Amino acid sequence: MVVEVGPAAFSLPTQATRHFACNVTGATDTRCTWSVQEANGGAMSADGIYAAPASPGTYHVVATSVADPASSASTAVTVTVPVTNKPWVTGYYLGYFSHTMYPPAQVDMTALTHFVFGRVAPGGGSLDGNPGDVVLGGGNSHDPGLSPDGVRSIEDYLIKKAHDAGRKALLMMGGAADGDGFLLSTTDGRRKDFARKIVDYMVAHDYDGLDLDWEDKFEGSDEITPHVSGAEAKRRAFALIADLRAEFARRPRYQGAGRAALLTLPGYTVSINDLEPGGRVEQWQADLANSVDQYNLMSYGIGTTWNGNGWLSWFSSPIYGATGVTPRDLNTSVEAYERSGVPRGKIGVGIGFYGIYFGPTITGPRQDTERNPVYETDDVALNYADMVGMGYMSHGTYHWDEIAQVGYRSYPNGGYIPTGSGRNPAGFLSYEDPLSIAAKARYVRQAGLGGAIIWAINYDYLPDGTSPLLGAVKRNFLTATP
Repeated sequence: MVVEVGPAAFSLPTQATRHFACNVTGATDTRCTWSVQEANGGAMSADGIYAAPASPGTYHVVATSVADPASSASTAVTVTVPVTNKPWVTGYYLGYFSHTMYPPAQVDMTALTHFVFGRVAPGGGSLDGNPGDVVLGGGNSHDPGLSPDGVRSIEDYLIKKAHDAGRKALLMMGGAADGDGFLLSTTDGRRKDFARKIVDYMVAHDYDGLDLDWEDKFEGSDEITPHVSGAEAKRRAFALIADLRAEFARRPRYQGAGRAALLTLPGYTVSINDLEPGGRVEQWQADLANSVDQYNLMSYGIGTTWNGNGWLSWFSSPIYGATGVTPRDLNTSVEAYERSGVPRGKIGVGIGFYGIYFGPTITGPRQDTERNPVYETDDVALNYADMVGMGYMSHGTYHWDEIAQVGYRSYPNGGYIPTGSGRNPAGFLSYEDPLSIAAKARYVRQAGLGGAIIWAINYDYLPDGTSPLLGAVKRNFLTATP
């Protein structure tokens, strides 16, 4: 009989938690019991959750076979003093929903450290336009006179509101499906002028930084002429970042103490099935993360879930629990980036103010999805406020997953369909709630991460004027002792 325990030796801060798994071969009963070798070395739950002690040191987690208590395995855990810096909270506001979701006058800037206005896009991308141009994508939120003060645009009103609250305002450039637009706008003949136009726009509207949402086509593109290879696509991305940095350095707006332009970029979690040798991400991903000031993981929705292709049903933005058939979570991705040279303090976690669901034959996590015909991931259709209004939160049964550190709702007996909606039935709904947000705040602090992004703060505003998820973020991330 052989007992194995994983993950292998690693470190975590004092009073942090980490999930362990045991693998027993040579016995029918593959269960393990858990213990910590050292006295006062922390505690283990029956589910394999290690709770580190308050004192730094090296301790050993032990897994013992239930079938043969003489067979066991252990792994070393180095417990360190945690980083205590206040985390960032970077929240996206979608200007094109400013008249229907979260009125500008009600936006609580004190719940954020960085306010991101969405959006503009590269010409030739999802909003068309000429390659190399900055294309407006915030609907009429760019138009003067439509803000609550009757003078400014909604965009400029919100930038001033952020500044009045002592917060930074960032411009969202790009988004999903803008990869071709970025590639067309960053040819050697266009790129420097494109960077200049972006920074011109930032200065004109008094932005403090740029959120560069280049999310796709890093593998290249056959959909534009001439074809762009993966190597060339990556070269263009790094060259654009360099040109933006150079353009920032030339502008008086970004000179002086506390005025340097901030550059952020949303990235992806990584599958444990696709890691490089040594449990690393591809080097270009690490280099990209290190080239910006915040590298925030879009761990919500399809960032951590999938339907079919060998996946079991899984959660939006789980902290722990990745396996070969649920291969993405926050912690394994953070560790992979760190092994590749990315400081933890540069990485942010993702919090989605919307849900995803699987069909009625799936009523919880870790279930076979190969024959599941329903997999709904539309963030607009499943924004938190609409889920509340349509009864998703008042039907089904709420569960908490101790391993993944997220909650979910289960709708057995044919699933749940909001009355008159015509929607597909939901069997398993994954979403953020105040408990999972609190867990992420603890994880960010304990793991020494930079902070979190929210997509999107519009989605949380309820008809009674409350924002329960944003309120939970404010309480847990921006207080000294969550």
